[in-house]
Amino acid sequence: MKTRILFLLTVIISMPVVAQEGHKLNTGIDLSFGAHYFDSNRGNPLAAGVSVGYEYDFIFFFGVEAGFRFGGFNQKINFTDLNWGLDPLGNNSLGGEDIYRGTYLAPYIAPKIYLPIGYDEKKDRPRFIYLENRFSYTRMNLDLDKITDMQGSAHKWHFQYEIRAGYQFPVNDRWAINCWLGYNTFDFSKVKPESIKFKNTTPIQLGIGFNYILKQ
Repeated sequence: MKTRILFLLTVIISMPVVAQEGHKLNTGIDLSFGAHYFDSNRGNPLAAGVSVGYEYDFIFFFGVEAGFRFGGFNQKINFTDLNWGLDPLGNNSLGGEDIYRGTYLAPYIAPKIYLPIGYDEKKDRPRFIYLENRFSYTRMNLDLDKITDMQGSAHKWHFQYEIRAGYQFPVNDRWAINCWLGYNTFDFSKVKPESIKFKNTTPIQLGIGFNYILKQ
């Protein structure tokens, strides 16, 4: 009986060592949008970003990534067909278009839970589905040239949360590709709420990325 228990403990302890992927370098490209406006002179807000991070897998189903994400955001407004006395930005004439735009930078930390769904014998790596919770403190910079009489930009630091459900499959024994669908709380109207009159959240996120095993 003691021998069986010892054997089971040995197997359980050794599983993370065999299955975990260790130290990884991750990169990704993502696009976030909010489908708020249809058949309208208001374009839907968009945010696009690139992320670079380092991940360590503590055990075979759990890892933590730390890194930086940076990118830009945009929303186009066309006033040509609006029948308002003033446009929503307070200008005295209608016509033409206006653009909300800017950039952002966000350090982040992201715990991840992995579930293996198969093993690629040729690549000698498992395939995973995973759930990622990403917490970041984002600096958003909003250009003021188009929306106010001021020059330059305004900025604000804002806590942001993302949750991603993804699929990871190996390319070879070092490289793998990730693709994901996510939800995030990015909202650039928080930089200068009095100058942005529309809904500017971008909750829906799509992304693709790569990871490279530095050391197992």
